[in-house]
Amino acid sequence: MSGRPSLRNCLQSELHPSVPEKHIYPISEAGTEGTDTTPSTLSDPTVLDTRRNDFQNRRGTSSVTGKRSVNAKVAIPRLNHPVAQHDPGRVSRACHNCHKQKNKCSGDRPSCRRCLEINVSCVYTIGKREKNAKWIYQGISHLYVVTSQLKLYESLVRDIYPKFDLEMARYVDQALGKISSLSPSSPTAALVQEDTTTPLAVSFADHTFEDFNGNISLQSIGFLGGHSVRAWLYRLRCHIRSTNPDTKNRSDQSSYVSIASCDFFLDEASIFVGSGPNVSAYPSQTVADELVDRYFQVVHAFFPLIGKEVFLGQYRSFYSNSTILPGNKWMALLNMVFAIAAQHSEYIGDQQLLGHQSHRVYFSRAWELSMNSKVALEHPNLQQTQIEGLISLYFVSVGQANRAWRMCGLAIQSAVTMGIHLRSDSPSITLASKETRYRLWWALFLLDTLVCLITGRMPRIYREHYTTPLPISYQEGSFQDEHFEAIMQDRQSRASSAGSLLSHNSSIDMDQRFKSSASTHQQLSNGLQPQDNTCFCLLFSIDLAAVTREAIDILYSPKAARKSRTEIAQAMKSLNNAADNWFSRLPAEYGFMIPGAHNEFTQQRTSLAFQYYSTKLVLSQPAIWFHVGGEDDSNAVYHQIRTICFNAAAQMVDLLPNDPSITWLLSYSPWWSAHHYLSQSTVVLVTQLFIESGMRAGQSIELFKRVQKALQWLSDLSTRNPVFKQALDIFMNLLSSHGYNVVHNNSLP
Repeated sequence: MSGRPSLRNCLQSELHPSVPEKHIYPISEAGTEGTDTTPSTLSDPTVLDTRRNDFQNRRGTSSVTGKRSVNAKVAIPRLNHPVAQHDPGRVSRACHNCHKQKNKCSGDRPSCRRCLEINVSCVYTIGKREKNAKWIYQGISHLYVVTSQLKLYESLVRDIYPKFDLEMARYVDQALGKISSLSPSSPTAALVQEDTTTPLAVSFADHTFEDFNGNISLQSIGFLGGHSVRAWLYRLRCHIRSTNPDTKNRSDQSSYVSIASCDFFLDEASIFVGSGPNVSAYPSQTVADELVDRYFQVVHAFFPLIGKEVFLGQYRSFYSNSTILPGNKWMALLNMVFAIAAQHSEYIGDQQLLGHQSHRVYFSRAWELSMNSKVALEHPNLQQTQIEGLISLYFVSVGQANRAWRMCGLAIQSAVTMGIHLRSDSPSITLASKETRYRLWWALFLLDTLVCLITGRMPRIYREHYTTPLPISYQEGSFQDEHFEAIMQDRQSRASSAGSLLSHNSSIDMDQRFKSSASTHQQLSNGLQPQDNTCFCLLFSIDLAAVTREAIDILYSPKAARKSRTEIAQAMKSLNNAADNWFSRLPAEYGFMIPGAHNEFTQQRTSLAFQYYSTKLVLSQPAIWFHVGGEDDSNAVYHQIRTICFNAAAQMVDLLPNDPSITWLLSYSPWWSAHHYLSQSTVVLVTQLFIESGMRAGQSIELFKRVQKALQWLSDLSTRNPVFKQALDIFMNLLSSHGYNVVHNNSLP
């Protein structure tokens, strides 16, 4: 029975709230009054009358008139409630049958009452909360197992990482980078980050102290990254200051080292660009022929920014027919060829060839014809891209590092705008023109690598963003050959011809790369022909530049500051193995470590040697400063890499003749960047001189002799280029202030 009160009880409580319980008489079902039903009582009329009157009075009815009074109340007897059975109420969990049929379950275990009555199996299922709790527990247990396995696998990968080649190491770096990018709240991320307590000790990795906008003197220098020679020199001077008892405790502004004090390039010097009626002037054909021939002899093989055969045909037509009026951009292209060749002639001191036209005059004309305010608003074309690349190379040769980097970026943007960074399938473009554009892209690739090394900035060409095929091993004069056309039209044959040399070329699958490698190496092992040397030299230079760019990205990018010492050591070892593998693939004609190598390949061999040792310095230089900070005591890899760095600097200096010779430098070396390579090796040797205190006497003597040799070359070249003069002054002040007596004289013929 429900707990709601009955109508009779409600009436009783409302009508007689103050009537004692003993005066309420229940009414029988027959309608008689009272509760006494004995025969004697019912037969007495007096008693009946008395009770009738009392009953009428209680009902509010007058015995005389028989009318009910206004406040008359009726007494309703209380009913006796039956004793209710025990109700268990709701249970926490119903069995499956009761839950499915929506019946009330008693909750008895192992079987409820209803299931017992109908004789069915009683099953209690797990609730949602219990399921969630069970899943969470299982998930945590599984995550613990997975993270333990991941830590084990990662440790195994790190152990075998130094044995990987460059391609495999890149895949491993990408995988580890994805793991490191997990949320710090993840247990996996916590396990990965356990070994990253010590960041990479490379300056300028992820921050800068300089205000390049507020400080006018720094605007010409710009940001210098950790792989710049000037950054290495700056760090050396900071280390010397911190270990000098006279300056390490001083807090005044004069005791701090400024990055401007380590700059030896000429970006602070303004470039005069004249304008006038002579903007369309050009030299005599005799002078022009000498300058054009010199350009293609000393520059074009390493930076094929223009198509040689097409340009020479246009050049001959221009000088043989005075009625031909070429456009401004072609004239600007011609003047940039003159400017670079004239800079080379000025190094030699060939004043008879130069006459009164210095390289600045040719550059000024080219700038007015191609880079004035009106031309800057025009859309780029192939000639404009070539001009911008030549201007960047010219800036490198005259010591304008910051401007060279900016112009190279502009040339790359123009090339990308024209789609030169992609393979061309256009039927309207000739095969020779396609190959010329491909070589232009790879020339910008090499130029970008060079200016990034000089400035310490990040490369602007990434292998994921281009599909330009590699140059094929054919001279430009053979572009009309039938065999050349067959290779150009067959993509697989083209990949077999040149693709094996680039380890970072993702457009070639691994099987095809190994097949093409066998054929290409067989061709190299049979010996190079003199007409093939420049083509193969370009391919090997591109291959080595890929290793250099990989080292910059892994060791000097901002993300390197978050890597552990173990990761950096493994990366340096892997990169060093990649450089050694590159050297092992060189043909005998390019073997710069082989005594008595072929003389006809001296220029290519020497240029590759400088590039190789420069790459070695870049990939091993961080190990020097781990040693200085005392952080490599437990890691033998750093000692090995540091030794590689010092040996590379010594071997680079050993490439130079003992007696400085400007003729040798301009004939056989990368003369446009000689200031970079010479300063790069010198700063590493000077660093070794300051920080290596445990050398034997013989080693110290050999080291000091190499430092003297490098300074002698800087001294002799300082009369030809102010960049060498400023670099010499910085090194001489640094050494003389610490008691080193270095004697040099200008003996360059």
